[in-house]
Amino acid sequence: MSQTEPTSFPALFFLQVERQKDRIALRHKEYGIWNRITWREYGEKVQEVAAGLLSLGLEAGDRVAILGDNRPEWLFCHLGTMSIGCITCGVYATSAPEQVAYVVGHSESKVLFVENEEQVDKVLQILPELSLKRVVVWDPKGLWGFSHREIIFFDPFTEQGRRYLEEHPKAVFERMEAIDPHQTAMMIYTSGTTGRPKGAMITHHNILSITDAFMEAIPFDEKDEMLSYLPLAHIYENIISLFVAIKGGGTVNFVESIDTLTQNLRDVSPTVFASVPRIWEKIASMVAIRMSDSTLLKKALYRLAVLAGLRYVRAEQGSSKRVALRLLYGLSYWLVLHHLKRQLGLERVRYAVCAAAPASPELFEYFNALGIPLREGYGQTESTGVIALQRIDRPRWGFVGEPVPGMEVKIAEDGEILTRGPGVFKGYYKDPDLTQETVKEGWLHTGDVGSMEDGFIKILDRKKDIIITAGGKNITPAFIENKLKFSPYIQDAVVIGERRKYLVALILIDEDNVTKYAQDHRIPFTTFADLTQNPDIRKLIDSEVSKVNKTLSKVESVKKFELLPRRFYEEDGDVTPTKKVKRSFLEKRYADLIQSMYRG
Repeated sequence: MSQTEPTSFPALFFLQVERQKDRIALRHKEYGIWNRITWREYGEKVQEVAAGLLSLGLEAGDRVAILGDNRPEWLFCHLGTMSIGCITCGVYATSAPEQVAYVVGHSESKVLFVENEEQVDKVLQILPELSLKRVVVWDPKGLWGFSHREIIFFDPFTEQGRRYLEEHPKAVFERMEAIDPHQTAMMIYTSGTTGRPKGAMITHHNILSITDAFMEAIPFDEKDEMLSYLPLAHIYENIISLFVAIKGGGTVNFVESIDTLTQNLRDVSPTVFASVPRIWEKIASMVAIRMSDSTLLKKALYRLAVLAGLRYVRAEQGSSKRVALRLLYGLSYWLVLHHLKRQLGLERVRYAVCAAAPASPELFEYFNALGIPLREGYGQTESTGVIALQRIDRPRWGFVGEPVPGMEVKIAEDGEILTRGPGVFKGYYKDPDLTQETVKEGWLHTGDVGSMEDGFIKILDRKKDIIITAGGKNITPAFIENKLKFSPYIQDAVVIGERRKYLVALILIDEDNVTKYAQDHRIPFTTFADLTQNPDIRKLIDSEVSKVNKTLSKVESVKKFELLPRRFYEEDGDVTPTKKVKRSFLEKRYADLIQSMYRG
């Protein structure tokens, strides 16, 4: 293919295949061994998938759905679909059958790729109501001897693609060269914190523009290694595992599962690590609990080292105070903190990202004190995932960074953040009215309330989540919730107080850390609910809430709280796939509990 500037994302991919050839593009762990896939093999698999789809008669613009956890086949199918001008629609692996039916049906997908037996079971329940040409299964384990006239396994499907390529060797590239840059490349179905998910149409031009903007702000190259574990049905993981990984030519490593994340982190030691606040909070609380079990000497050294780190990162860039603190911090880092980073698998990280949900400034200060350059990013599906990023050399705690090149940002009169630029999406599939409400005169209305100072963006909260108390005070609950979640004993919190005299909170305890606390203090319990009902545990959480209240104004203080008796589950509708709490859903579920905190 031609070496000219690519006008579609698959064209960029195949250009990189030609450049990188036998360098390692992907790694995945199987039976304890990390298997390697070169760029050449990556390109071959993508072509086979593309040709397999062509053999089924797919036309440009047809939709193809993908249902499964992150693995190389996800990317083969994703890129293979886009390569022939078709549109990828990701479905979250945790989706219930009716949710799968909605996305596949709404998108009118012609082909559905699924991961394994678990996903096949879901599909069989809904298959009669779908109009699919074929269902293709990646992993045949547990399905030996299974047959269905509409279901085929991945190996026979790619073999079908190879035969098609033998007969039509130029077919894939001919279709790819015909792609218009403003043609839809993929549809991301929003996680639906309220109502049905919406299909956001992302074009090839959107992807190429945002990838260039991201890498102008944060350069990536072939020496970089990433870890893929956030859902590929979400725009965030696409940016890391697909867009910048391909543009930079780095290596993507797939975790075995979310349960093995910490082990896989140590295995790979990535140079780039992107995650959501919940994972970063979990790592911080894990370190806190681990250090609580250390010897007195180790505890003292750790606390002194972190204190030195915090003083250094809080000092103004270029100030004489910062220069004076550098020697003390450098000594603390090499004596204590460097070893901790290595144990976490983060010693090689040159750029760490926290995005997809709000996080407290304290979280960023803490990890930077450890020597982990954690920076915040801001965007949404409708902006192709990126609006602003914190640069490595220009951190500013409490801000989400500066707009990336090409993206303009302004604050509306009511405080809403508006943005326009090449990353703004094409619109919602089958919903022109909502598209017009969301994008007006080229400006994307984000739904977030914030401010700008010296070009840096500060996010206050979602516009619809701002609390107005009975006294008329405006409260941003996310600010308080993030402070609460920085406690190692609090996993999540929902602050409530709309038109009320004071604020209350629903709190989900961190099961691992609270369990350890109970064991260390000989507190008897059998179940998760037992922990939440124990007066000693309530006293523990009360002390954590009191610490946070001391940092807040009187009107922002949490006057009462209740511990939720059950864990949050994505499949039950408590949280989104990126672990954002579905506030309105929880307020309805626990309406009686909330009301009890206002009685009397």
